[in-house]
Amino acid sequence: MLVLLTRVLLWATIGLLVWYILTKIIPQKYLTWFGGVIVLTLIIASFADPNDETIGTIWRLISLPLTPLGATILLLGSAISEGVKKVKGQQVAAALAILLFTSLPIVSRSIVRHSESEVQKAFTTRAAQCTDVCPVDVQAEGARINRTGAIVVFGDDAGSSKEAVAFQNATDQAYNSTLVPRLIYSAQLYNQVRQSGADPFVIVTADPGGDSEASEVKRQNIRAVLLDNGVPARNIHLEGTGLNVQGTANNVDKFLRDRQVLRARENREERTDARVMIVAPAMTMTRSALTFENMGMQVIAKPTDFYSINPWSGGDTFSRLPDIIPNVDALQLTSRYWDEVLTSTYYFLRGWLPNFDFGWDSNIEL
Repeated sequence: MLVLLTRVLLWATIGLLVWYILTKIIPQKYLTWFGGVIVLTLIIASFADPNDETIGTIWRLISLPLTPLGATILLLGSAISEGVKKVKGQQVAAALAILLFTSLPIVSRSIVRHSESEVQKAFTTRAAQCTDVCPVDVQAEGARINRTGAIVVFGDDAGSSKEAVAFQNATDQAYNSTLVPRLIYSAQLYNQVRQSGADPFVIVTADPGGDSEASEVKRQNIRAVLLDNGVPARNIHLEGTGLNVQGTANNVDKFLRDRQVLRARENREERTDARVMIVAPAMTMTRSALTFENMGMQVIAKPTDFYSINPWSGGDTFSRLPDIIPNVDALQLTSRYWDEVLTSTYYFLRGWLPNFDFGWDSNIEL
């Protein structure tokens, strides 16, 4: 009941905030009651069809003013809404302040460090607890990896140009610079799990989709990386869900049930069920793991892509100077963190997360 009440109040708060933005910041001549009704209808529709991805797209549009770049654009647009000769100085100053604050490396790393520290603390706490009470095999390997039924590797489209590295393979197909390290890491995890006696599937979410020759080449590239690192072809499965955690969880659950790796949800037993090992960025790991757990799957978390390992550029004052100079990389990192906050909020509102506390869940294995 408390979770449901929190969800309703949060929906109401977001609705009021969006309505305030529409009625107060955007000039009245650009706003009609019809537009407001459409927005409210779309919000209600998210409850009617939880699996409709269109609602997710609408959410991203609605939440755009809550992002650093979106808020800046909205404020600047509002500032010149009456013409360039009547610029509203206060709104320009607010936009500049938001842009400056979110573009500072010291700020971006500080807020990201807070998010990633939840995962790091979980590893430290588990190590301290296991010193005296965990079985020897658990102390050495972490979670009981011999129960692993699948290793899920999150990644964008394998051929995404914005993430492509500066090298190509023999077929002139660029690799995704963030995906390849995760594939190699997942292959290492597969070999560890295989040595423990399990034979898990390696499920990669970066399937480009489509039947074109280029899409097939991308699939071959993914398989080639895994095959070259010891994963047999029969254990490789590609999904086209990308970074869509909820969609991936649904597909993985069905895939493992079809292959009798997992039992039906009502018949599952936490102590004996197969584990799903998740390889995903540390910033998104909490949401990813909780989404899978919320669907009745037992998760072993293997986070990657820590951005806050080196919080300072160096030890002396001069070497730290770049940390207070705004740059686009810091803005991108801040935006990525804030996007994760908004996405986690959206997942809670849709009922895909168990509660509104996005901290680390001690039930998730490491």
